[in-house]
Amino acid sequence: MKKNFYIAFVAAFCLAFFSCENKSNKKTIVVNYNKLKEDIIQTNKPAVVMEQDEINAYIKSHQYTMQSTGTGLRYMFLNENAKELKIEEGDRIRVNYTVSLLDGTPCYTSKKNGAKQFVVGSDRVESGIHEGVQLMHLHDKALFILPAHLAFGLLGDRDKIPPKAAVVYTVEVLTVEKNKNEKRDVSLQKNK
Repeated sequence: MKKNFYIAFVAAFCLAFFSCENKSNKKTIVVNYNKLKEDIIQTNKPAVVMEQDEINAYIKSHQYTMQSTGTGLRYMFLNENAKELKIEEGDRIRVNYTVSLLDGTPCYTSKKNGAKQFVVGSDRVESGIHEGVQLMHLHDKALFILPAHLAFGLLGDRDKIPPKAAVVYTVEVLTVEKNKNEKRDVSLQKNK
């Protein structure tokens, strides 16, 4: 598996190196990007299959019934409030969360680090979380399993998440601030 990664890395390096050659000696290099993309997919297919097997084993061992999106995000609602505000791209939300590895190793939690606030679709948060929260409403609580490509990718976070690791998130939406600065949270609900 490492060998395939290194082959893809060397191919990408060579492509970048040769595309930067001296313009006076410029030779036309024709790159078939569809072929390159297909080669990268084929090279990484065994790792993706292995990761999906690990995710499926995790789901089975916990007896979860989860749904999947086209990107590979797995999710299930632990508490659903469909009558509340739907989260959309551009909304500023605040969430409680826990992050762990598939083997159960705890990584991060809002109990220790405080609630996380971010703008959906634009702030630096794992792409799988941006996708997942858009399935949610205010006060929903959900469980997400993010494959590595939707989480911390090939490098991990260089702290608690190792390279190429799928992660498990539990997310509870505390507040939603719509683009129009329409904000609803628990305190506003109690005043109505």
